[in-house]
Amino acid sequence: MTRVRAAALLLALLVAGTAARSQDIIAGARADSSDYLVGDWITVHVSFAHPKGTTFQSMSGDTLGGFSLIQQLPFRQSGETRTNVDFIFSRYDSGSATLPPLKFLCTVPGDTALRSVATNPLTVTVRTVPVDTTQEIKDLKPLMTLPYTWEEILRVLGGLIVALAVTLLAYLLYRSGGKTTVQEAYVAPARPAHVVALEELGALKARRLWQGGRIKQYYTEVTEILRRYFEGRYNVMALEETTEEIMSGLQQVQMKGQILQDTEKILRRADLVKFAKYQPGIPEHEETLTVAYAVVEMTKPRPASAAQESQGKVPAHVA
Repeated sequence: MTRVRAAALLLALLVAGTAARSQDIIAGARADSSDYLVGDWITVHVSFAHPKGTTFQSMSGDTLGGFSLIQQLPFRQSGETRTNVDFIFSRYDSGSATLPPLKFLCTVPGDTALRSVATNPLTVTVRTVPVDTTQEIKDLKPLMTLPYTWEEILRVLGGLIVALAVTLLAYLLYRSGGKTTVQEAYVAPARPAHVVALEELGALKARRLWQGGRIKQYYTEVTEILRRYFEGRYNVMALEETTEEIMSGLQQVQMKGQILQDTEKILRRADLVKFAKYQPGIPEHEETLTVAYAVVEMTKPRPASAAQESQGKVPAHVA
């Protein structure tokens, strides 16, 4: 009997310890109502109770259980251990429907493990617009004809005048035997790809996109600048290719070493931001632009004397 009691006590302690750990982060979801019309915006309020300093990242896609995600609003702190975030969904089928639990990745200071937490499911009723059968059914209205305005009349007359002028000019050229002297338009030489890329990176830095919360736009524009540079520098069709295809093309043009690793690092980070809703930290924002500058500087064409210099040197103006 003593052994049975000891085993039961040990099992209770293990269960209590597991429950305590699972309760470190608690997520709950609620909607403003349980009854909506087809196409209405369904606002879902999610709140977290968590240890101090915890950060969250949503794992919800564009659709969830028949619900379409219209917008995810930014996370909001309400105290050191409370965080809130709102989602706007819509549904285009009528009937009772359940929104599955919303899942999030969590990072707790001092804990290297990546945790996950999910909210409770929400059940709502979606209805179609009711039809008032007491009203008389009316026929469609006939087509209406609108009178011409003076603006429309003048636009037609102007088009006729231009057409007549072009016809007259063609006739005169024909009569003159087509002997006309056409001067070739001056075409300015193309600017070097690295010059254009460095100017675009400088303009992007001045716009302070990530400082204003436009994280996805920031990473999109950084990678587009690099893709255009790779096309102009190496004739790699980077604008139409995936990250894997770009890296394969850069390896074929003999880009090697740390600069190749750094290029892949920021391209894949941008993919996570654009397609997986990853939220990098401030050091990663700054590193992305620094590495972009370095990629251009270290791969731009160099005179024979400069080509022998160290390729691990970061340009001074990047800092």
